[in-house]
Amino acid sequence: MSPLPSDGVFRHAGGMQIRVVTIFPNFFDSCLGEGLLGKAAGKGLVRIEAVDLRAYTDDKHRTVDDEPFGGGAGMVMKVDVWDRAIAAARAALPGARVILLSPQGETLCEDVARRLAREKALVFCCGRYEGVDERVSAHLVDQELSIGDYVLTGGEAAALTAIDAIARKLPGVVGRSESVDTDTFTAGLKYPQYTRPATYKGWKAPAVLLGGDHRKIAQWRAEQAAKRTGERRPDLLGRVLAGRTRLALVDPPKALAALAQQAVTAYGLRELAVCVTDADQRAQWREKAQAPQRIYGPLANARRRWKDNRFVHLAAQAGPGQAAPGEIARQLVDETGEITLTWGLSPVPGGLVAAPVIEAQPSEIIGLFAWLARFFGRG
Repeated sequence: MSPLPSDGVFRHAGGMQIRVVTIFPNFFDSCLGEGLLGKAAGKGLVRIEAVDLRAYTDDKHRTVDDEPFGGGAGMVMKVDVWDRAIAAARAALPGARVILLSPQGETLCEDVARRLAREKALVFCCGRYEGVDERVSAHLVDQELSIGDYVLTGGEAAALTAIDAIARKLPGVVGRSESVDTDTFTAGLKYPQYTRPATYKGWKAPAVLLGGDHRKIAQWRAEQAAKRTGERRPDLLGRVLAGRTRLALVDPPKALAALAQQAVTAYGLRELAVCVTDADQRAQWREKAQAPQRIYGPLANARRRWKDNRFVHLAAQAGPGQAAPGEIARQLVDETGEITLTWGLSPVPGGLVAAPVIEAQPSEIIGLFAWLARFFGRG
């Protein structure tokens, strides 16, 4: 067991820095000193400190709460105490994102964890009692975060959950990066797993996993993950497909590309592939390109790089040979490889053609937005 030092700080330079402000700093000792989090701290990949909110009180009783204005049950945590604690945290961790754990906040999910893992420093504020003075969320923190639709006795357990979900996204924390890439919710629900003995009480592990054919094993796992996700969590299918889908545009106006990039980011698509025919213009595009935008040469060349992709052309106008979005969705759910969507050009030979959700000129991005919302929209 590797408990926190007496002052509650992992002392390692570099890596992500996290401060937790709480009235129970000892709550975190064993949890943050064990497992992957403890190892990550030992490697300097993350530095976590638990700070006592009572250190920022100004009375001899170290009071952090008071009766609510207007009456009612319970006590409310004081805005002035939180103000001093948050100011100290921002001074210690310049540029940190300050988060109040709250049932009213954005719900923690894989996308949120990945976004927060890109921050240099985080401060988690753990409320207690009947809640925290509203002026804290209105004026002192950057966001509120919830871990689900239920009530806890305090924000400490929620902070631990958030830290664990975020820290495993940091480079080097999980030994094999593919473990993060195939996490449940990152790649849909995970495929079934088996280990020795191969047969137990007559229950047999699937023969395909024992055969040594890695291509067949990968295909079986992808099929089982898609099937399980569709049966148990169909709401995740759009997210799963988005993670292996690119959107390709050919010689688009810069304004249209900028809007398309916003859509790609909003729906979590793999990348926006801008295919630029002219070499000089391509060089100019590359100077200003920012992820998830990537610049390629002519589409024909890019297609050779994406030869194993399933191509789907998003039609702007109704026409013969087009499949309804629902049919396209059903076919792509069964797809185990990468998917490339094309917009504003002729269909790729051999690809699918999706009928428009609403008709629009190829230069009008509203039609593209409608299609993406229909397929990848998250409710």
